[in-house]
Amino acid sequence: MPFQMPVPESQPVDLFSELRRLAADADRGDWPAVAAFLGSLRGLDDVAVACGQVEERLSEQVLQRVPVSDPTGALAQTVRAVGIVLRGWNIRGTGWARSVTAQQWAGFHEHLNRAEQLLIEVTARQPEQGYAWVERMIICRGISLGHDEARRRFDRLSLHHPHTYIGGFQLVQQLLPKWGGSWEKVDGFGAELLRTVPAGSLGLLPVLAGHLERFTDAGSDAEGAAYLRSPAVSAQIHQVADRTVRHPGFQGGYRHYTAHDYFAMLFSLMGDHAAAAPHFRALAGRRTPFWNWYFDNPGTAYANLRDRALARG
Repeated sequence: MPFQMPVPESQPVDLFSELRRLAADADRGDWPAVAAFLGSLRGLDDVAVACGQVEERLSEQVLQRVPVSDPTGALAQTVRAVGIVLRGWNIRGTGWARSVTAQQWAGFHEHLNRAEQLLIEVTARQPEQGYAWVERMIICRGISLGHDEARRRFDRLSLHHPHTYIGGFQLVQQLLPKWGGSWEKVDGFGAELLRTVPAGSLGLLPVLAGHLERFTDAGSDAEGAAYLRSPAVSAQIHQVADRTVRHPGFQGGYRHYTAHDYFAMLFSLMGDHAAAAPHFRALAGRRTPFWNWYFDNPGTAYANLRDRALARG
């Protein structure tokens, strides 16, 4: 394909006007307005996206001033803990573990353990606080508490918020070989989701996350494409499409673009550009940060794959 002009990234605040207003409230330190908006959302997946727009905008001082007895106190402590975790990851950096210094490790673990203590209190008081359990799954991976503990946290989350994308996605990450898991564990969890998650739910998308991770782990793009084109994997991807974005009851909420990202990307990578085309049309030229996970030059990759898909479908 000839070189295409890279497609710029669109953040959630660019895609949904109400999230811009939410971010502005957070910039002003207006916790009551932020909390009222988050409390109005219908599901944990929307809450997770919305919280992502305020976690680095609200200062820890603002969140510390919310009393524990306040009805929004548990949520404030959760957002505060997430900010602490983000600062911990900034200390660690994004390099391979062998490149992290002892001082970086110490700072990283200190932040994650401090956030974990806050979230233990939150989930003890309000076990239905789903976003706290999501963050505890991330912390579980960061401080190496293992697969059994990750599964326990996923199950506790699912008691109150079943069939979420964000919960399943975090468990898939924990089960990957790079975090001490195996492809057999990833496949087993994917099969479990296909058995238990109802049609129309975002909770089926983590199946696709496992396949994308397997593609990126392949020795070459050709090997990865061959994996995606294998009959069982291809059929599973189409099955998830039939039960999510192609299903009349599907409601993506703030994950609408993420859902189409998965299929635009996967169908393109397996070479089925006609199947990818409807999803690029649904994206309407918007490239979310999702593409950054899988491409070194995501804006160019998006443009090339989009144009190839639209030319054939």
